Amino acid sequence: MERKEFIHLFGLGAAAVLTTGCLGGCSGSKGDDPTPGSSGPTGATSVDFTLDLTAPANADLQDPAKGYVYGAGGQVIVAKTTAGTYLAVQAPCTHQGTAILFQPGQGNFFCPNHGSQFNADGTVANGPAARPLKKYTVTQTGNSLRVTS
Repeated sequence: MERKEFIHLFGLGAAAVLTTGCLGGCSGSKGDDPTPGSSGPTGATSVDFTLDLTAPANADLQDPAKGYVYGAGGQVIVAKTTAGTYLAVQAPCTHQGTAILFQPGQGNFFCPNHGSQFNADGTVANGPAARPLKKYTVTQTGNSLRVTS
């Protein structure tokens, strides 16, 4: 085999391997699909917990720059609005389950994974999430917040 023939065959083999890898990367799996669907996290169904507003673990609720904490094992996000009221919704985004964040300046919830935005009442403001967040009842008594479903 001559050098020119070897290089030609080697180049064809390398191109075949790269093409197979590229085409394999184009095939999607359901887990990677960022389009909204009817399935996805629905939030905790039975919630009943209390937050002590004076506890150091809940100090972020009083921080105007952050204004939220997670409760119920990370399944609920509790946020303080600029008006001083408290909200609680499911923490996993209804699109793919990423923990949402609260944006105190805008008074809404945001998913950092694909950019879904939710209004303070949990309704979808901007997709790809198609379903609203489950909202929980928040009752304040003194320095305690009780969150229930």
